[in-house]
Amino acid sequence: MNLNLSLLAAAIIVWAPDQQTALAFSQPSSLAVKAAGHRHCGYDNAVLFATRSSYNNHETTTDTRIGVRDLLPTTSLFPKRTSKRNLIQTIPALLFMMLRKVIFGARPAFAATKSAHLPTPAVISLQKFFSNIFTALRHPTKETFKKIALGLATIYFAIQLVEGLAASKRQQIDPTSEWGRYADKPQARGMALSLLMIKLTPYAILPLLLEKFGTKLDPQTDKDAYEQSRAHKLRKTGGNMFADGLLKLGPLYIKIGQILSCRENLFPTEWIKAMEKLQDRVPAKSGEEAWKLAYDACPGGKSGFHTLFSDFDDKPLAAASLGQVHRARLRKTGEAVAIKIQRSRLRDIYDKDLKLMKSIAKGVDSFGGKAGQVGGVQQSWTDIFNDAETILYREIDYRDEADNAIRFASDFGLGYGGVAVESTARGMDGNVLPSASEWLRSPYTYKDLSSEKFLVMLSRVMEFVPSIKISSDEKLNEAGVTVEDREYLAEALAHSYLRQFCVNKFFSTDPHPGNLGIETFEDGRPPRLVFYDFGQACSLADDQSMGILEVIESIIDSDAKKSVTAFKRMGVLKDGADLAKVEAKCQSNYDTGKLKVKKRKRRKSARYSVMAQPAETVKVEAKDDSLKTPQNETAEVKDSEVMEYFTLQSEYAFVARAVSQMDGVGKGLDPDFDFISAAAPYLVEIKGAKKYLVDEAKKKLKFIYDPEDGIMAKEINLFKSLGFQPNKYEKEKNQV
Repeated sequence: MNLNLSLLAAAIIVWAPDQQTALAFSQPSSLAVKAAGHRHCGYDNAVLFATRSSYNNHETTTDTRIGVRDLLPTTSLFPKRTSKRNLIQTIPALLFMMLRKVIFGARPAFAATKSAHLPTPAVISLQKFFSNIFTALRHPTKETFKKIALGLATIYFAIQLVEGLAASKRQQIDPTSEWGRYADKPQARGMALSLLMIKLTPYAILPLLLEKFGTKLDPQTDKDAYEQSRAHKLRKTGGNMFADGLLKLGPLYIKIGQILSCRENLFPTEWIKAMEKLQDRVPAKSGEEAWKLAYDACPGGKSGFHTLFSDFDDKPLAAASLGQVHRARLRKTGEAVAIKIQRSRLRDIYDKDLKLMKSIAKGVDSFGGKAGQVGGVQQSWTDIFNDAETILYREIDYRDEADNAIRFASDFGLGYGGVAVESTARGMDGNVLPSASEWLRSPYTYKDLSSEKFLVMLSRVMEFVPSIKISSDEKLNEAGVTVEDREYLAEALAHSYLRQFCVNKFFSTDPHPGNLGIETFEDGRPPRLVFYDFGQACSLADDQSMGILEVIESIIDSDAKKSVTAFKRMGVLKDGADLAKVEAKCQSNYDTGKLKVKKRKRRKSARYSVMAQPAETVKVEAKDDSLKTPQNETAEVKDSEVMEYFTLQSEYAFVARAVSQMDGVGKGLDPDFDFISAAAPYLVEIKGAKKYLVDEAKKKLKFIYDPEDGIMAKEINLFKSLGFQPNKYEKEKNQV
């Protein structure tokens, strides 16, 4: 019993609720412990009385009462067993006492003799605050839980605010500093994105209000006045804020900004200009940091790097979301090369970001309805995301990018130095397509020097090809690139994608201005298009490729029936789709000029003489209403009624992305650019001259060769109805 009382006294001294109680129990010579009061289940409500009679020549009497059941199980002091209920009530009390000890450290009782260590008012207030919390937790009520929830929420947002302020300071030095933290803590990125949207709101709305209730200036005709206007300054500030915000959020958001920067119809010009820096002007590592990236990426580390390369320029030529490009020379041959080095920790960031986005895609698909549609077309976000995930992971493996670059050059017949080599691509007639070296170039890739290290840091080495950024009007003007040159280059861009979609069946999905350049010459040759960065590429199946070609031809010919046939071949129509309604909608678009094709422009320069065509651009003429028959007269069909019959395969999402970015770049070169009009003249190259002429002749004689309504089709159907089988007759004739 004495031992138990001593332990109890020691516990009270340590966890005493006030200083006097601790002092009273600190002198065992004058300690008296009495137990009083009991219930039928035992002495579970005993009260301890402690009296200290003298201490350091001072007489003090203290009567402090502490409920034992609030401190220790009664079984430790009294012979009778305590019920489980009392034991359960006692344990939390001890836990709260221990927690308070951890928070406050040494009790004031031990510091009483040293005035220098007396608690400050702030500490006392903090102690009271936590004491009130502990008291409330020991006797919780509904109001208590509300206060606790409010307190926890306040603490959480306070922590997020402090972290956000610290992150903001770090981002002022390096905007990419928080990429890893955002991947580890998606809620932090969510809060940063929310704050960005809130800050952008006034910069998006105020310019519209100023122009609505004030004077609206045209940036083209009143350029000087517009640039001095308040609306322009607000838009410029908002655009820079949006671009900087995307840059700080991480590589996937930079990709989004790169795509948006090509869509001039979605954002004001000031925003588009601001987002252009995301294409090739992302903050890069230079100096010692660049050397470290290079050493980590190269097999053999530092010694291996210096064995392979010399004259490494630690100041990057360009930098994008995933890597940065440096100039160097091959030590053995002295050839100038460009080394593309990937940023650190990208794979880890992708793992976490893509996992989150995959969950979002599955959630959207689970809702169905309009949530699973793009422009009214039904599609699976999960399937699209899975393909996107594959492409994105390949993009951070520079060995895959090297393979893509080599295949691209091989398909177009491009060799080292931009010289022509035999193309591996064949037209629909089976003949090898001509080399594109006169109008297209891509850097030669040294595959044997491309490597991967620990699946994290990778590098790719390629031929150094200087060029002018395709969207840099000022530099293009300085280089003497004329309006005709730009129209020619826009056509070359369309030509390249016609071959990629319909013959190569392999295309670059990311043709934004940061990945395209223009190479100029001083010997009078036309400038040529330069493709960089093949990290994102996609392949097409045979039916998908041929379906795209047939859609292009049907638009050129304004043939609604052929459009529906092409849709079926592409696999974009659902089972049970109303084909008559789809055809009627296509025909309506052709008749009203919603889908239009332009003729090529005449170019006066001698070097473009082979392309001479009428100068004017014309729309496809609407059909004469008098030619309509009661059979083809159909009530107007709404877009929503037709789009529900379509389903979007994942490959076509990347085709749409490439066409969208290509359209933006093309319009930057030629305001009248559209892909189908610019690509139309090159169908003869794709199909082969003989097949092209035969197909064109059949179009002119459609009333004879039409597979459904032509004379030959009707004759065949007549013979079949009489029991004659043309196919069987042809086989017997061949056997004879």
